[in-house]
Amino acid sequence: MPLFSSPVFSSKREIKEAIRTINSLDYKEREAVYDALEQELDGSGVSKEEYIEALRQLRKEHKISEIDRNYLLKLLDEQK
Repeated sequence: MPLFSSPVFSSKREIKEAIRTINSLDYKEREAVYDALEQELDGSGVSKEEYIEALRQLRKEHKISEIDRNYLLKLLDEQK
């Protein structure tokens, strides 16, 4: 089992509040991002690696745009 960095998000509430700040996401995109990150939420929270992988998968499945992915990655820097 790989060792992950400290959590970016520790709760569902933190995830909701953070993605709400991304104005380029529409309702369906917000829901897709929330669902993907919620799946990664475990006892230790969502790690940076899990966050990046979730965004990569959402982009691969065309659930978010490249612009949205970039904004969400910037959000990662703000969470530090």
